[in-house]
Amino acid sequence: MTVKKRTNGQNLNLNKVVVGWREWANLPELCIPAIKVKIDTGAKTSALHAFDVKVFHKLGKRYVCFNIHPLQNNNSISRRCMAEVTDERIIKSSNGQKESRYVIRSVIQIGGLRQNIYITLTNRDFMSYHMLLGREAMRLLIVDPAMSFCQGKLTKNDSLAIYNAVLKPKQKRENNTDMS
Repeated sequence: MTVKKRTNGQNLNLNKVVVGWREWANLPELCIPAIKVKIDTGAKTSALHAFDVKVFHKLGKRYVCFNIHPLQNNNSISRRCMAEVTDERIIKSSNGQKESRYVIRSVIQIGGLRQNIYITLTNRDFMSYHMLLGREAMRLLIVDPAMSFCQGKLTKNDSLAIYNAVLKPKQKRENNTDMS
């Protein structure tokens, strides 16, 4: 969708992606092919559910390993992720509590949009959405709060099938390795 924006008396054509208040996304660098994201214009930084977070150093850089349950209400599917730590920030949550969080940078894909964003890691196990997309990641988006899944909807079976398809090749490789 092209949106016209008036800046200093000039009309500009900007290509922006229209999203609803929730969308399906892909975090390819973290091997998370499908995660339901809440678009949160009240949050500055994006947040991703993470547990068993471990920090380590490699070649003089700080990294973090963490686990995630990418699908809502499903703790049977888990991913172990690794990313370079780009920052550590004190974040004030919606309930007013302050928390120190690691910040990583990763690619996110929503529909045809693919961009690098900053993501804070926090335990969102008891939250409805395991990922929030904050304002810093919305520069190429227009949010329609009356809509959901403008960029495509996955059923529960679709999302499970995506993770099963991703798991099967790894399991086969492990079995082949064991037989060697």
